[in-house]
Amino acid sequence: MPRAVEVHLNDREKMKRIVWCGILPLILWGLVACAPGKSDREESARLYAEAVSRLDGDGVTIADCLAAQELLEQAIEADDENIDVYFGKVLNELNLWRPDSAYQTATTAIEKIGPDGQNRLKAYFYTVKGFISYDRGDEADARVQLSEALALYDSYLKEEPANMDYLLNKAVLLAGLEGKEAASSFIVGLPLNAADKQMLNESLAGFEAGQFGETWRAKHEALVAAGESAHQEAPDTVTPITQP
Repeated sequence: MPRAVEVHLNDREKMKRIVWCGILPLILWGLVACAPGKSDREESARLYAEAVSRLDGDGVTIADCLAAQELLEQAIEADDENIDVYFGKVLNELNLWRPDSAYQTATTAIEKIGPDGQNRLKAYFYTVKGFISYDRGDEADARVQLSEALALYDSYLKEEPANMDYLLNKAVLLAGLEGKEAASSFIVGLPLNAADKQMLNESLAGFEAGQFGETWRAKHEALVAAGESAHQEAPDTVTPITQP
């Protein structure tokens, strides 16, 4: 099964990977008048790191996700060009199971990167939008978003043809757009050794587009349950956080 992005965000390299969540899951206020200063960028990075720390570990609850969401929103206010923050915010909005917010955050991030921007998280944002649309039942929009992601991975593979993450993501996108047979044919034609092809095929075998929403909803319910359990065990140590 394709590698899943974990519910909590534990390091930058893991977070660079595309979100498959169990199957491998607003424009803000317009452009600021001037670029953020060094202090704003540093504050944004600090807030982002603090949010990540709230979501790192085995005991993460829904309260941690809500606290992290506030930090991520503050990080964007400090520097709305910090694409890493949008990346974390999308994941956390899926933790909170706010798919509409996650879709809009991804849209904003794509706009911030721009049509000629080289930040490779752009493919991730298109992919998340595509699978959110698929979960909504909007197949037309899902195809538009996933096709954009596929085109980006094609361009990335021209520069890094042996990048296994990109190859895996392309195979899954092909499966979502054209079916598993097309994805399997793509893998067969790759100049890879047998072990690498087997890994790609095993990952592809676990792919089901419909599992995106199902799996993220289950993760959200687990986070809520963890919070309720923690409250029952130590009611005096849990600080209630109002959902923004």
